[in-house]
Amino acid sequence: MFSQLMQRKKRTMAPRFRLPYTPEQVYTMLYASCCTEVQSRFRTFRADDGYKRHLWDIARWLTGSDSSFGLFLCGNRGNGKTTIIRALQSLVFWLRSDETSSSDDRYLPFRPGFEIISAKELVRLAKAYTSPTRDNREDVSRYLHLRDIELLAIDDLGVEPAESLNYGEFVTAAKDILSYRYDLQLTTLATSNLAPSEIKDYYDERIADRFREMMLIIDFGNEPSFRTSQ
Repeated sequence: MFSQLMQRKKRTMAPRFRLPYTPEQVYTMLYASCCTEVQSRFRTFRADDGYKRHLWDIARWLTGSDSSFGLFLCGNRGNGKTTIIRALQSLVFWLRSDETSSSDDRYLPFRPGFEIISAKELVRLAKAYTSPTRDNREDVSRYLHLRDIELLAIDDLGVEPAESLNYGEFVTAAKDILSYRYDLQLTTLATSNLAPSEIKDYYDERIADRFREMMLIIDFGNEPSFRTSQ
């Protein structure tokens, strides 16, 4: 009986996201994608040794077999965290551009895809979800889509209020969606100016514990900002 329950639970868990390439191949592709992302904003891509090391660590995570199923990019403003997330999204889309959807997709424990949302926008959608009306049905639908998507990236985590009041009810948007995705082991990425040690104070110990278990931490620390005029 117990073994049957465990097998059923395994079937509802999402498999750990991986790219079927070598770390060297993914590093090369991710580096090129970052370069393209920066150049699309009419800037020059400059990657120092520290930035290249971060890309290498991410490439190893994307191709590895460790148990972490999330990625947390943290550190100083303007040092390329969001650029990496956008570049990774573009890379995943490009690698999957020749794939066709399968009827088996409906049996997956997630919605195939890769979405990026700001933490502030997530709060707005979570408020709609907790107080659904005819006028906010699209926001509710988008929230449910994001909650179950294969890869979700939350940008600027910690900029949003950890708790907000909505029609007399407290909404804890980031905590709720992170906990939900943790329980299903859905791949979740986040960028933040918060240091790992600040997660506990901004959210709570439970979320900090989730981060320690599910996230590979890529800490940019106080590395210099790239936001200088070119």
